[in-house]
Amino acid sequence: MKKAARVGAWVIGIAAFGYFAIGGLLYLAPIGLDWNAFPLGGLIEKLFRGMGYAGGNAISVVFWLLACLIALWATVIIARRGSKQSQPNALRRSFVTGGALLGATALAGGAAAARAFLGLGTGSKGWGAVNEGIQAQVENTSPTYPEAWRNARVQGFRTLGRTGWKISDVVVGSGRIKEQKGTDIVRLALDRGVTYIDTAPDYSASGSEQAVGKAIQGVRDRVFLATKFCTPWGHLGAGTSVADYKRIIEESLARLGTDYVDLVHVHSCDEVERLMDPNMHEAFDRLREDGKARFLGFSSHTPRLERVADEAIRSGRFDVMMLAYHHGIWPKLGDLIARARREQDMGVIAMKTLKGAKHNGLAGFREQAPAYSQAALRWVLSNPDVSAAVISFFEFQHVDEYLQASGGSVTPDDLALLGEYDRQIVGTYCAPHCGKCLGTCPEQLAIPDVLRHRMYFEDYGDEKEAMRLYAALEKQADVCIGCSAPCLGSCPVGIDIPTRTKGAHEMLTLA
Repeated sequence: MKKAARVGAWVIGIAAFGYFAIGGLLYLAPIGLDWNAFPLGGLIEKLFRGMGYAGGNAISVVFWLLACLIALWATVIIARRGSKQSQPNALRRSFVTGGALLGATALAGGAAAARAFLGLGTGSKGWGAVNEGIQAQVENTSPTYPEAWRNARVQGFRTLGRTGWKISDVVVGSGRIKEQKGTDIVRLALDRGVTYIDTAPDYSASGSEQAVGKAIQGVRDRVFLATKFCTPWGHLGAGTSVADYKRIIEESLARLGTDYVDLVHVHSCDEVERLMDPNMHEAFDRLREDGKARFLGFSSHTPRLERVADEAIRSGRFDVMMLAYHHGIWPKLGDLIARARREQDMGVIAMKTLKGAKHNGLAGFREQAPAYSQAALRWVLSNPDVSAAVISFFEFQHVDEYLQASGGSVTPDDLALLGEYDRQIVGTYCAPHCGKCLGTCPEQLAIPDVLRHRMYFEDYGDEKEAMRLYAALEKQADVCIGCSAPCLGSCPVGIDIPTRTKGAHEMLTLA
């Protein structure tokens, strides 16, 4: 009886540790928080930077995830060694300890995944729902370039809510631009009538702000400029000091070469605590008083998007919101957008507008693919409560391709095209962080990696990088040839795994 109670206590304790500690960190990781959002973040970051780490993201969340795993394993090993049960030989002790370690890891991992990816106890459906419902990856480029697109210009303008600004209905997202090419793309878009640019310190590790800053020289007075409360390493966490909130905006101003920004967003916001952080609001008020920032907004494409948006509307503090919004999005989002305009006259910017940009890799979609981006943008703009659609411009072609949709009305053909897109992507998108298929593979093939490299090849058009990454895998999908395919039916989103992996091998392997 006592032994059963001890085992039960251990099970509960390990599950709780996985849920609260590991699960909490896993939930925060995709948000991309700055190092100051984590305990001892500054010291950890300084340590790893001193050891040569030069990445563009904070290392603090990874450090604490590893620390949690090590703590879990150490606790289990110590507990097993201290057990009073008879263990007649070293081999048995080793086996029992190893089994306990694996079992504890699996239990903690399951509890963590339930919180982070299924949303258990969080009031949302977790990151899994975001990956399956939004499929937000990158805006991509049409494989063709019809002559009719050339020299396209902005044809429609809308008022950005209570800011009173008239902005172009298609606006520049600069997440992937940098250096002179980025500057030239932004300047071309401005010359074609775009009046709004969205940037951030963590876009291209501050390269975006620098490129945008050069592009707006001489035309600053006719550009509505938005940046974010974040650093080149990530978003600021709740409780950041007023001085730090102010400092990072002043650093953005220096990179942008301007005295003020029109809009500052709370970036990728998933927590009401971050949204309503008193220090952030005090810092913004001071920046506004100093003439360094004019309007306050927030952006969200995260599991608690609806909750965050609802709180922002009720607070009356926010002038603009930028939300993931496209065909097939959460059904309540249209009502939230309508409320934002009706109750607070907030400006609404729609992002993630191409729903994953998988149109280039769909074999049965190639004839329609050139029109997909424009159909998707027109669908977004068919909502009169949307002020503009933001989309990533990172090739010169995008200026023509995306502005071709400006001022247009969604047509029955557009709706049919979007419906066909949704039908064709079913069963082709491998939701990140799932891994439910892995336990079924007798060859221990990294199935999600194989499918991701295939996506790079056929969806992103990055064939060389896809083949390089695939070649570097420890095992390749030729192991699927002749396999009895126990993985079939294991995918929660209906991917035909053996067909997709064998196809990937053919696609990614040089003959």
